Amino acid sequence: MTAQLLQFAVLMGVFLATLALGVPVFFSMGLASLAFILTTGGSVPLNVLASSLVQGIDSFAFLAIPFFFIAGELMNTGGITRRLIAFSAALVGHIRGGLSHVAVVASMVFSGVSGSGVADASAIGSALIPAMKQDRYPADYAAAVVAAAATMGPIIPPSIAFVVYALVTETSVGRLFVAGAIPGLLMAAWLLATATWIAHRRAFPYSKRASLAHVWSTFRDAIFALVMPVIILGGIVGGVVTPTEAGVVAVVYAALVGLFVYRELRVADLWRTVRESAISSGLILMMIAASGTFSWLVANMAIGDTLVQFFASITDSPLVMLIVINVFFLVWGLALEPPVALVTIVPLLVPLANAYQIDLVHLGVIVVLNLMIGQLTPPSGVITFLTAQLADAPIASVFRQAFPFMMALILVLALVTFVPALALWLPGLLIGP
Repeated sequence: MTAQLLQFAVLMGVFLATLALGVPVFFSMGLASLAFILTTGGSVPLNVLASSLVQGIDSFAFLAIPFFFIAGELMNTGGITRRLIAFSAALVGHIRGGLSHVAVVASMVFSGVSGSGVADASAIGSALIPAMKQDRYPADYAAAVVAAAATMGPIIPPSIAFVVYALVTETSVGRLFVAGAIPGLLMAAWLLATATWIAHRRAFPYSKRASLAHVWSTFRDAIFALVMPVIILGGIVGGVVTPTEAGVVAVVYAALVGLFVYRELRVADLWRTVRESAISSGLILMMIAASGTFSWLVANMAIGDTLVQFFASITDSPLVMLIVINVFFLVWGLALEPPVALVTIVPLLVPLANAYQIDLVHLGVIVVLNLMIGQLTPPSGVITFLTAQLADAPIASVFRQAFPFMMALILVLALVTFVPALALWLPGLLIGP
């Protein structure tokens, strides 16, 4: 056991050291794997590096990642996002702090297509943050509420993070998608409640209540955007399409609506959208490819079995184990982005989850929710950094403004942890055991 842990320490040590030096994640994982192989004295063949690199990405389901990126970008470029924001404003803009609520509602709907928190923050933030600043909301608060709302992106189906988790744990992508629906709605509810509490304390502005005619007008204008998540999730749950095929459907639907219904998407925009989405998804896919070698080495060391033996000597309670996992991922999420954490740490948890009879779908929702909370907090906080830049606000101030929303999300995390049915009931109902 000591030798295994020493080998694992060497692998992780090189990986974290190269990351600290600013080496890209893909190369850090590759260099750590190569250094480990070279220091084992030939016990691991060098050709493992090449073969596992290919095997790490050799899955049809990974095609869902670029397709959902493209669909989200097409929504933004084709005017779909703007219409979602207008409809959300008509619904909740009259509540005190109304634009805060618009951010949450619009992000909730947008999450049903993009599957990415960063994409949500960019799309909603670029349109809503300037409007909030113009309406006398503090810039740091505007950035914070948009960042908090964007954390729903990888929880509400579809989800790029769930695709990655499903493939590294060999879990059903469809079940994970459905499992995120109720936790995602809980996130929205608690974020709205937090925004309401803050708005009343700070006397934020609100708009005149929209007339029924205006609500109907914005709803009619946004109807093609609103049915898009229904088509995607309904197709997956109904067995009509796989998650990857649902990504294709989302792209085709967004393109047709942008080109021929709203007529704000130009043919010239298609190439730019594909190019930018290819870069974003390529970065994730390169990390997943490199994780093939990394995961193979970790599995070969049987670190998962070592963890099972260690924790079995401490506790036999699945609930205690889930609390330990929560604490670990809350800390881990502070330092690394979700794709990195998913491909490096999650494979170690599979033997642990099996030993404690923790459902891997339930665990997936818990892990991704943990990592999204980490996206709000320093020193990583990628989503918060993005919205702070959009708002031209000091990052430290944005982090402080985001704290109440982070507490609300931790409350949702506790509910999902202690009440597994919140994640497992809907998949059991719609998909079966």
